[in-house]
Amino acid sequence: MRLVTPMSEPSVQAALESARALSRGQRRTAIALLILIDANIGLLYGSGLLNQFDSISGGKIPNDMVWLLQTIESISGGFFLVKILFDDVAASWSRSIGIALSPLFILFIVGMTLDNLFKGLDDDARITLDLISISTSTLTWSSTYLAIAVGLTLTYKVQRYGNFAQSELFMMAMYLSMVMVWSDYFFPLYDAPRDGTLAWSLLLWTVLPAFVLTGIAGIIIDRLVYRGFRKKETKPQGVVVASLVVARILRGIGDLGFGAGKKMFEPDADWRVPTLRWDIPTQKLRLNLGNRDLEEGQTYTHGPTIGECTELDGARDQPAPPVEAGLDMKFHDSLEDRVHEGHG
Repeated sequence: MRLVTPMSEPSVQAALESARALSRGQRRTAIALLILIDANIGLLYGSGLLNQFDSISGGKIPNDMVWLLQTIESISGGFFLVKILFDDVAASWSRSIGIALSPLFILFIVGMTLDNLFKGLDDDARITLDLISISTSTLTWSSTYLAIAVGLTLTYKVQRYGNFAQSELFMMAMYLSMVMVWSDYFFPLYDAPRDGTLAWSLLLWTVLPAFVLTGIAGIIIDRLVYRGFRKKETKPQGVVVASLVVARILRGIGDLGFGAGKKMFEPDADWRVPTLRWDIPTQKLRLNLGNRDLEEGQTYTHGPTIGECTELDGARDQPAPPVEAGLDMKFHDSLEDRVHEGHG
């Protein structure tokens, strides 16, 4: 005989009907939020589902494995929310803005997850970010991958396959420029001492012929290798493999002729004049994650980021810290001076 309370069955049915009435995006959003909440409760208080499962199993799961899985669970919940934005949100300006800001949202989720992790472990971590260094590195690598993407797109549009030997053609152009610079005709200009004047003519007379010769080499490679594949109507996958083989051959020839070390193309000694260097003022950002309890005598010197940035009052009177900490301490002293000047 089954005992049913008067309110239990109708309430369950009402809850199921309410869940069925939700749209697909609303149900998935609820699941993603539950994943995030469960993971961060487990990281902070040790009361998540994984912690309960560990208790039921008699503590047989290593503690490191528990918080590692909860960290992955929390970050996965953030990615799940971004996927919901792509899949279940109708096209609109708000959706476009959300997609554009999704990388920042993922960074926020990662920072929040790490912060809760260190709080739960009663530990802390400090991350110092150099904004100018990050910006220049981002521009350098993004432009490099953009050039690769443009090259692959152009070769695919023209030849209907991805030519993965294009970077080796760039390498060939650079080595051809260096060979011409080392020739008897141009070497006196290349070997001339610094005089404060850039020899633009030498740069043009080496780069332009290298550009033309590299194009001719590309045509020769196409006639020797890729033309036969086109005549036989080979699948694009086979041609891509052939382009990888061509890339390895060209790279091997370059290594045999010039070595595997890094080479700097300098058509004129004045290109390396120290006064031509750009000095860009930078700003460092310190993120304190985890336990940020202040001891007696400590104050916050500037506002919070992911975690508050702290510094001891009167740090100038303390002994000099080690080299790594000294760089960081010097920065925070300057920040503290700026804060005091701002208040003054």
